[in-house]
Amino acid sequence: MRKNLSQQKLLEILVAEIEMLQQTTKNIKEVAPEIARQLHELRTAKMKVDLNTDKLEELLENHKQELKKSVAIPRWFLIIIATVIFWLIIENIFKL
Repeated sequence: MRKNLSQQKLLEILVAEIEMLQQTTKNIKEVAPEIARQLHELRTAKMKVDLNTDKLEELLENHKQELKKSVAIPRWFLIIIATVIFWLIIENIFKL
């Protein structure tokens, strides 16, 4: 008799769980189209992003100016190099 009661109780629990699963499945099926619609909206929505890059551009400009100052070849050096090259060319011409 006890065995039958245990089996009966187990059967009742299983039936209750199956009914809950059926209800959950029904609820999911009802909500699924709305979730799909919202996902589609999210995927197709165009996002407008407005970034303020003023500070970044200012920083970039400052770095450019610093580079120009540190890498610039002095004018006097260029004049000396040009004079030496010109002098070597003239010297080569007169040796021929």
